[in-house]
Amino acid sequence: MVNDVTPDVIEKAINETKLLFVDCWAPWCGPCLALGPILDEIDQKYADNPDVGFLKINTQIHQEFAAKQNLYAIPCVLIYFDGKPAKFELLRGDKKEVTDRLIGTRPAEHYENVIKQLME
Repeated sequence: MVNDVTPDVIEKAINETKLLFVDCWAPWCGPCLALGPILDEIDQKYADNPDVGFLKINTQIHQEFAAKQNLYAIPCVLIYFDGKPAKFELLRGDKKEVTDRLIGTRPAEHYENVIKQLME
């Protein structure tokens, strides 16, 4: 299960984990609640891989963190690679975009694709 943490824990994990996914959520957000089990499943799959980590942060409690990360919609999964915001390609329609986050409830394959892009 993905642990709900504070900004301090996230900052430490960014520097200690090669690839870190941070689920920004709130308890009143239905799509956020739907995303939780998807990320829990992927977290379990990579539980034995110390290079891939998953955390979550409640943006209702940690509003300053959300503001610093320029969060305009949740759920939003921030992705860090080698201690800084990741840069990976995301297909939007017929265009490729380079981003550091996945917004909205997405299937597990989207997260798996990011892991493949960044770790291979």
